[in-house]
Amino acid sequence: MGGSVSSTLGAVSCCTGGNSAYGARTSSRQATKDYNSERQALLGGDRTDEHQAVAALSRLFETSSRVNVYEGDALRALTTLAKSDVHQLQLSAATAFSEVSAYDVRAVSGEAISTVLGLLQSSHADVQQGAGAALGNLASNVENKRMIVEKGGLQHLVRQMMSPNTDAQADAAGCITNLATDIELKNAVALSGALIPLVRLAGNGDLRVQRNAAGALLNMTHTTEHRRLLVDAGAVAVLVSLLETTDSNTRYYAVTALSNVAADESGRQVLWSTEPTLVDLLIEMTDRVPVRTQAQATLALRNLASDPRFQTYIVIRGAAPALLPMLRSPHPALVSAAAACLRNLSIDAANEKPIIAAGLLPPLTALISGNDRDVQCHALATLRNLAANGGEDKQALLDAGLFDHLRTALSAPQCAPQVSCEIAAALSVFAASMELWLPIVEQGLCRNLVRLLRSPDKDTEYNACLALRALATKRMPEVFEELMHLWVVRAEPRAGLRAYVLRVLTMPEYARSPIRAIALWLVMALLGCVRVDLRKRIVADCQLMAAVEDIARARVACCSSVSTASDTCSVASSAFSRAELVAVGKGRLADGHNHGFMAASPCSEPTVASDLGSPSEADCGEEATFHTWSLACQVVALLHREPAAAAF
Repeated sequence: MGGSVSSTLGAVSCCTGGNSAYGARTSSRQATKDYNSERQALLGGDRTDEHQAVAALSRLFETSSRVNVYEGDALRALTTLAKSDVHQLQLSAATAFSEVSAYDVRAVSGEAISTVLGLLQSSHADVQQGAGAALGNLASNVENKRMIVEKGGLQHLVRQMMSPNTDAQADAAGCITNLATDIELKNAVALSGALIPLVRLAGNGDLRVQRNAAGALLNMTHTTEHRRLLVDAGAVAVLVSLLETTDSNTRYYAVTALSNVAADESGRQVLWSTEPTLVDLLIEMTDRVPVRTQAQATLALRNLASDPRFQTYIVIRGAAPALLPMLRSPHPALVSAAAACLRNLSIDAANEKPIIAAGLLPPLTALISGNDRDVQCHALATLRNLAANGGEDKQALLDAGLFDHLRTALSAPQCAPQVSCEIAAALSVFAASMELWLPIVEQGLCRNLVRLLRSPDKDTEYNACLALRALATKRMPEVFEELMHLWVVRAEPRAGLRAYVLRVLTMPEYARSPIRAIALWLVMALLGCVRVDLRKRIVADCQLMAAVEDIARARVACCSSVSTASDTCSVASSAFSRAELVAVGKGRLADGHNHGFMAASPCSEPTVASDLGSPSEADCGEEATFHTWSLACQVVALLHREPAAAAF
């Protein structure tokens, strides 16, 4: 079973160039000396404006440690130099912008952006480099990003990426990396023709160029459409090759981008058909530092493992033993990534034995009683998947302390709603297992299930109800003894199982919910138990009987007249007598029309799936309503099969 996955991590940013604040001041003073020493040589002829601009900048840099070059006299002077046909003056302007922007990034005017973009179009490589560095630094500001795109900066950056100068390439790629952090600009980047040059640069031998290009590619993997465009541009093969680079940042960008590509079915198909070494490389990276790279490699395996082909292959290639130290790691990111990966790997029944053999169950079950909600949910879903797979080695779950940790988690002062939901889903699977149902009863978890019935979350309520019904259908004395005690809680009558069932059968909000059908199923199971006292208690409950009869009499729109032998019947009115309802119910009991419900099936991260779907998504149409009516008729028949008894 495949599963939904998500792209991971936010955007990365690049510092494209410039010096520290201290270095910027020193270099700017040197630039002032250059202005003065070369003034006469460079400004022969009538260059009054340029003379004045150089003089103005000289005064500013001599009198101030940090010059605001984005407005006023400084911007006017730099704009004049930028428009000069003298190489040295253009370079001086580009240098000033790149150095100041290294320590002073703020929202600037369109005039300042236009001036820098003008320098980017210079015929001199060193001027282009300085302007590219300045533009990249300015692009770390949201307003500036949008101004750069509005002023046509992307076209100039794409052209600069094609320069033979590696510094210019790196600065242009770094600027695009920063632009692509803005979700509103990603489409502009894609349409600018930047993707193919970025892919080419990511395969370049220069480490800085590779790093910035890989960062830009990562930032373009956060939407399905852009991931598709990157795949079409040939990014996959380049990203896989970068997994073996010596630069840790580049490697991290590449593995994160690949993890995001693997979030889509189409991306996984490309990875499966074209990259046979990918899984081995990712497994190898789970043992590499830094931690963030290990975590992302594991999350990439998680995303791949939403595809059935990868689920088996990843385990065959040795992922299970590699995940063991991560589950025991002191780093929360590694624990979370490993648990999420196991959640998807555990979907395939063939992986059950390798997972158990690798010794993963003890640390996995211990995570249930931890304090990280996401990790708890991953661990619970994994154990649920293993139990639902139908393998024979359920004793391994018991030996790992599964139910001790479940009890600890449920007794926590504040069990998170999402954790409660996963626990209820897991218990619905365990309750259906012949090997795992008894510990639920012996460790008092039925009481917790009754408490979970009152959860405001409908999925939690649904699965708790499903678990109790599964236990009741075991028809074992231990179960009925426990349910007998929980039917009415004397200290708090409204907290008992009886009060919940009555609420489900009478409240309008449950009229078309599968929960009502499950509640009726539970009543049927209790009426079929060997405990005479429990059966009599239910039969003597006038409110409960009336509620069931009201459901049985309800109008149901189907296609033919009432029939005890067909699932297609119609109740045209609510005028049926009790005797008629009993007759209908007996007929349906004889024909076996007791629609069963299955516990939650194996699920992948991050969804919780069940065979009926969640209550909010289940089919609540005429067929579901008909099933409820059918069950109500059968319960009426069972109620009237029992001899009358005094109310308990």
